[in-house]
Amino acid sequence: MVKQSIIRMESDGPEGIGLEFWGNLESEKVLEGEPVEKGYNYFTNATGQFTSGVWEVTPCKSRIDAQPADEFVYIIKGTVTLTDDDGHAETFTAGQCYVVPKGFPHIWHNTETVRKFYVIFEEAVSKE
Repeated sequence: MVKQSIIRMESDGPEGIGLEFWGNLESEKVLEGEPVEKGYNYFTNATGQFTSGVWEVTPCKSRIDAQPADEFVYIIKGTVTLTDDDGHAETFTAGQCYVVPKGFPHIWHNTETVRKFYVIFEEAVSKE
């Protein structure tokens, strides 16, 4: 049996490691900018359905046709505006948090680098 322990999540990534380069955001979703992603996934449970970590992206505007999973977000730095298909916009700044439900279509727009803590839950895929 693997010993379990508390996992401390640092906003700059683990000491001595920092945030890892994750590449460029998928170009077919990018509407503006040339966004670069960095992050560190601190935890994935045994099922692979629950993950948490820290993520950063440089300024961009991108389209998410359907949020791939339920996600809780806590903004560490920067400002992001999420706009739904009806044009309703919500802006979040450092110290604020929100939840995006799976399937939610929206535009993500950040005019400065944004860093966030994330907690993602992905439903199990049915094996029927």
